[in-house]
Amino acid sequence: MVVWQLASEFSKEIYVLVQTFPISERYSLSDDLLRAARSIPANIAEGWGRLFPKEKISFYNIENGSAEECANHLIEARNAEYVDNETSERLQRKVHVIAVKLTNLISSTRKRIKFSAGRVSKSD
Repeated sequence: MVVWQLASEFSKEIYVLVQTFPISERYSLSDDLLRAARSIPANIAEGWGRLFPKEKISFYNIENGSAEECANHLIEARNAEYVDNETSERLQRKVHVIAVKLTNLISSTRKRIKFSAGRVSKSD
């Protein structure tokens, strides 16, 4: 799944990035950013493995929230001058693409639910 691959790559980049943060951020911004970034591919995978479409959507929605959390943490890191503008903007673009793809995945899953429900009611 493309969105999972993008999220996994993003998570790896965030891991490398937080290694450059000051040691004083180890249990705060570094940890928060890394946890949010790692949760995106993890919950996409968990949602993908769910049997019922509504469960899938629930996990994908959680990950949209984690993507927004990453975007916020990146702003905080830039404001604290732990990240230069170019790196921040590049990572913001990546997390935005992931969020858009997650939104599209949610929409397509909802359409499948509606299509399946329509097929069931038409066959009655």
